[in-house]
Amino acid sequence: MIKKIIKKIIPKSLLLAYHKTLAILANIVYWFPSRKMVVIGVTGTKGKSSTVVMITRILEEAGYKVGSTNTIFFKIGDKEWANTTKQGMLGRLKLQKLLRKMARAGCTHAVIEVTSEGILQNRQWGIAFDVCVFTNLGPEHIESHGSYEKYRKTKELIFKNLHKSHRKTFDKKKVKKIIIANCDDKMSEKFLRHRANEKWCACFSKKCKSEDYDKCSCLRADEVNQTKDGVVLLINGHYIDIPLCGVFMAQNALLAIATARSLGVSFSACESALEKITSLPGRAEVIEAKRGFRVVIDYAHEPKSFEAIFETAQQMRSKGKVIAVFGATGGGRDASKRPKMGEIAAKYADNIILTTDDPYDDDPEKLAQDIMQGISESKNVQIIIDRRGAIKKALSSAQKDDLILLLGKGSEQTMAVANGKYIPWSDRSVVEELI
Repeated sequence: MIKKIIKKIIPKSLLLAYHKTLAILANIVYWFPSRKMVVIGVTGTKGKSSTVVMITRILEEAGYKVGSTNTIFFKIGDKEWANTTKQGMLGRLKLQKLLRKMARAGCTHAVIEVTSEGILQNRQWGIAFDVCVFTNLGPEHIESHGSYEKYRKTKELIFKNLHKSHRKTFDKKKVKKIIIANCDDKMSEKFLRHRANEKWCACFSKKCKSEDYDKCSCLRADEVNQTKDGVVLLINGHYIDIPLCGVFMAQNALLAIATARSLGVSFSACESALEKITSLPGRAEVIEAKRGFRVVIDYAHEPKSFEAIFETAQQMRSKGKVIAVFGATGGGRDASKRPKMGEIAAKYADNIILTTDDPYDDDPEKLAQDIMQGISESKNVQIIIDRRGAIKKALSSAQKDDLILLLGKGSEQTMAVANGKYIPWSDRSVVEELI
């Protein structure tokens, strides 16, 4: 509440100056820790956390000591703990402090999830990125950025400034500045246009040719097949069996491989690491019920990720129904996406249960009604505001071979409610308890 009042009273230019001053101070206090490691930044609309985790696991498989910060967890070498902050990118002082701890612990690489909101507040200032990775782009946070174009340009900033960031030398070798992009996304050209020593394209499309992208190296998957328990990628004659559901996971894996290969990691280390990742908390995470149905917990909370997870659900289910349980985030966040989420759910799901997500100070009933605007009256839809009650209803109504999609919260451990309060909440814990 206090933050909202401050934002309304203080001019935007003054707020930006405050954020940058704090970022400069944070770097000075913690002695520019990012200069002590190879730093990889991952940004995009969806897939950031999954890609960060995959890159982290591959580098560890290759024998490096790695630090990582993402929406799912924090990591310094062998020490790993859940991210309960509800932030994909920590604030300036906390982020620099964490980077300093990584450097002191002897981490050679740091893999950072970079958000547009974080860039707006200069949280990336002073971080000497060596590799910048672009996953994809879709409309999100438009209200805070002002337009889709401004949102994209904000994401681009770390790519634009990459060649100007601090140059490092480790073991008498100069560290290259590298850009990696998902070239199946039409916005990839915008991110690849910036200066770098190397540029890599990762794609499924046969139309993507490296010469089209300023002499990029191109990592292409020749085949992508989804199975009941994951996806299989064929790259350069190698089949990689990844036990994670969804073609979007294959895209994230391709980006992770391209990143690792650009850093000199062997293909065998990439393959070995990815095949060992059995699940990612809250990212297409599957829970099998004894009654023969499955629950998929996913962080999807905007149209692009909704489309991806619902398409995956269609391929995962055999002959049962798809039951979707979700809500919308409050707090003034992208009201325009709510009807679109409803429209996508209505297109793919057999039954829909609308519930609470992170309402903040908004009325959860009003948020549900906003979603309803995109759902036709003929659709089987219920509104159960209590999220636990909504999950219970979905579980009790599910039959053998059905698939329940529990969306929006992912691996989060809290729910943001009125008056700035955070209450304990875990979708997985509730499902396991009720099952």
